Amino acid sequence: MNDDPSGTPLTKRIKAVSETNVPIKSVNNKSAKSTGEDICYMMGENVFRLRVGGVGIKMTIDSGAAANLVDIDTWNTLRAKEAKLKFSSYVDRSLKAYGSSTPLNIIGMFTAVIEAGDSEVEATFYVAQNDKQSLLGDETAKQLKVLKIGYNVGSVTSFEKFPKIKGVLVEIPIDPNAKPVQQPYRRAPFALESKISEKLQSLLDRDIIEKDDQPSAWVSHIVPVLKDNGEIRLCVDMRRVNKAVLRETHPLPIVDELFGGIHGAVCFSKLDVKEAYHQVEIAERSREITTFIAKQGLFRFKRLMFGISCAPE
Repeated sequence: MNDDPSGTPLTKRIKAVSETNVPIKSVNNKSAKSTGEDICYMMGENVFRLRVGGVGIKMTIDSGAAANLVDIDTWNTLRAKEAKLKFSSYVDRSLKAYGSSTPLNIIGMFTAVIEAGDSEVEATFYVAQNDKQSLLGDETAKQLKVLKIGYNVGSVTSFEKFPKIKGVLVEIPIDPNAKPVQQPYRRAPFALESKISEKLQSLLDRDIIEKDDQPSAWVSHIVPVLKDNGEIRLCVDMRRVNKAVLRETHPLPIVDELFGGIHGAVCFSKLDVKEAYHQVEIAERSREITTFIAKQGLFRFKRLMFGISCAPE
């Protein structure tokens, strides 16, 4: 490892390489990745206080790390405070600085229970003699739920009220000559009942739907769709209702027109409009037509919904 003149460590890259000629004793390495993987971290970034063997220490979380490293000062702290761990002077891999053929001075390895909030796992740690910061590897960080990588990292998972555009109320135009339709309750598969109940409660908590305790002239039934990830999509069959909805005669742009409009552009931005319809609130007098029936009773939408024919306009 090279340091700058001020003594501040630079960005480190550590390469984990399995060594077949080094014996392994009393340590079951659950954090090890395959041979040749690179791990790296930025010094001073993503530092959290965790508990290892019952003793609180600071560690840097690194999504590219294939092993957990403990610097010598932290190791001395763990020993002084009698942390609960199982140490071995034997190691099962060599850790090298990126671009260097000289292995780091690893004085041993140990297993211990590491805790973060309500999560805890048993993990393997390597003690580095010359290192200056402890490093929490990718696998252990994910097991502790302190690191999440994927497309849904920024998704809304808490049951807070869904954001809405202030000062905008949507009126759903209804043909005055249309006859209201009350569709009967359609029973869902028994295995999906609990998921449907959870989804309804989520929509209520996020202020997207509301309970309807009054008789309604319009009632539609729901169609639960099980997604590949095990979650459920709750659709409302609006086909009968859409016959009474008046459409605006406004031409929507086609893809060719959109591409023509950005000809010559050099700067682009990306906008995730997932559940964007729910950002628009429906006027009180237009909500009745969105009423649907479930096992839990009648509900109606407070926000613009998917499936109603006038939503694009």
